[in-house]
Amino acid sequence: MNALEHVVTDLALITATEQKLAAVKAERKAALAAELSRGTVYAYDGLGTDEDNQLGYATVPKPTQPKPVVSIDDESVVIPWAVEEFGDGVITTRLTEQGRTSIMEAAKAGTQIPGVTVTVPEKRPGTPRFVPSKRVAELVQGMVDRGVLDVRTVLELPLGGQQ
Repeated sequence: MNALEHVVTDLALITATEQKLAAVKAERKAALAAELSRGTVYAYDGLGTDEDNQLGYATVPKPTQPKPVVSIDDESVVIPWAVEEFGDGVITTRLTEQGRTSIMEAAKAGTQIPGVTVTVPEKRPGTPRFVPSKRVAELVQGMVDRGVLDVRTVLELPLGGQQ
């Protein structure tokens, strides 16, 4: 194998490793989501539980709370209501920005306004994420050097029935 083929082979190995690590990472995040519905879990290098030994933390935030979305469907129907409710200052030829804001706030508060629709999107669950410490590479390397971690075991994990 010549030098150029060796470089290309190394790139193939690196790409295959990145793909395997991405799959393992997705699997681990799914396991995190299955075990941790909400909260934070910290990981340490085994030498202590202070900030200097922290590898990072995984967190699952609370689900996002859906907010109402207000759309003014027929301004010509809304204008008489807005003038009666808020006075002539809410309109020119069209609703002013303040008029639109007042109408949207009233609609969010539950007021039925002709020509206005309020919808609430579906609640989205919290998404698991891992936040590494600033020294994660150094700490993990130390764990590998001490024999606590072996990168090969991560790469050998079965993924969805595959090896």
